[in-house]
Amino acid sequence: MYIIQWWIMNIKLKKAVIVFSLAVAAAAFMTSCNDNKEPEYSNKVTYWVESAFYEYRNFAETPRAKKIMEKFDCEIEYKHPPAGQGQEKFNIMIAMGRLPDIIEYNWTSKYSGGAQKALSDGIIREIDIERDAPNLAAYLKTKPEIDNLIKTDDGKYYGYHFIRDDEYLQVSAGLIVREDWLKELGIEYPETIDDWTAMLTAFRDKKGAKAPLSVSSGVFANGCFVGAFGIGDNLYLDGGEVKYGPVEDAYKDFLMLMNSWYSQGLLDSDYVSLDISTIQSNILNGVTGASFGSCGSGLGKWMSAAIDESFSLTGVKYPVLERGQKPKFGQYQFPVTGTCASITRDCSNTELCKKILDYGYTEEGRMLFNFGIEGKSYTMVDGYPTYTDIITNNSEGLSMTVAMEPYTLSQHEGPFVQDKRYMEQYASLTQQKIALENWMYTDVKNYTMPSVTLTAEQRNEIAPLLESIDTYKAEMQAKFIMGIEPLDKFDDFCAELYARGLDKFLSYHQDGYERFLNR
Repeated sequence: MYIIQWWIMNIKLKKAVIVFSLAVAAAAFMTSCNDNKEPEYSNKVTYWVESAFYEYRNFAETPRAKKIMEKFDCEIEYKHPPAGQGQEKFNIMIAMGRLPDIIEYNWTSKYSGGAQKALSDGIIREIDIERDAPNLAAYLKTKPEIDNLIKTDDGKYYGYHFIRDDEYLQVSAGLIVREDWLKELGIEYPETIDDWTAMLTAFRDKKGAKAPLSVSSGVFANGCFVGAFGIGDNLYLDGGEVKYGPVEDAYKDFLMLMNSWYSQGLLDSDYVSLDISTIQSNILNGVTGASFGSCGSGLGKWMSAAIDESFSLTGVKYPVLERGQKPKFGQYQFPVTGTCASITRDCSNTELCKKILDYGYTEEGRMLFNFGIEGKSYTMVDGYPTYTDIITNNSEGLSMTVAMEPYTLSQHEGPFVQDKRYMEQYASLTQQKIALENWMYTDVKNYTMPSVTLTAEQRNEIAPLLESIDTYKAEMQAKFIMGIEPLDKFDDFCAELYARGLDKFLSYHQDGYERFLNR
């Protein structure tokens, strides 16, 4: 009897062990399956932003975005319009009526009437800077010069901006010269326009350069060469007065110089239609000895692509007329761009959105946006956030720009404060560091027009005038430089610009500048 009972109990015990083991195994299996699933969050935010990365179809797939979602226990559904269709898709979205929670957009230049009109139209919501963006507000107290740049003419804050925290981040491109040619020919770094003429002539005659200076016409807007004559190529400030460089007397002197270089074969005969790939080819193949380019995708990229070990480039200062002068103009980016992440009228969870957007102005958020994830994309070395080999020496051969994209936004824009230490590593070559220092040596901040806001009525009235003025100016500039039109028609050129509405164009921008000063 006892033996039978023992036998039955033993069978039941074995069954229990088996069932328990199966349960444990099933639990372990489910856990392992769940490890591969996206976490489920309690809230959802929709976020419209124009640009997506090379390697990722959507920001939500990036480790950076996942880190933010984890921190705020929310899902962020990013909506990206197809490349090149941002304006069109934005307009359709506005017309359809239903908006995402957040829209990141250039409200200053792309929305008719600017951010102030977007607020009055009820598209986006005003924010109380102290209550809704406490971290941004704390930052602005240390940088009062930026405050004017992130609000409307009537003093309203409308979103969370991308901010370049240091002058080192506000200049990224400039004039680039074949340094090895300078050394070979015994030529000093060019400082004046006469130095440039002599250098380009030597490149043509002694190095056989078929296009000694290879730049596109668009670089003149950055103050290249035209700035040596004390004027800008478009709107600029002169003692608080808004001026238009192409109708100043000195602009004729600039055109005479460019016409001279063009006729002597010093300026690329195809300069009107040049693209960046052709310029790179010209630089690498000895067709060109001087150009204009960015620190990374220009100078840095060209240096790394060169096969000849003696090949070397250097970034030089913007030219002046008299030796010892400081250049007035050059490439420059304001500390704040027009792009801003704003909370829309249809946002269903404004408090959560405010926390997400204000995060980029905290120390933790700033580190994430600029350097990524500690231990993965960067490590702290003697208190300095240092990119790892994943970024600087990627095993898959990705460029630094592409390798950074899953982890950071420092090479793009977004609602955060950009950190100088990003650029110090991005521009890692000695030649890049020297170039940035040389390109920064200007007084351009004193002459550059801020991004002013015209009223909706002013904008609508001068929109066709602006297109007409810009088109005519570009056409005639090219004709003067290439000798198609003689320079004794310069006065006629200026008169035609005024006939096309330049007076009104200047007057409205002067009004906008006055409103900017009184914000």
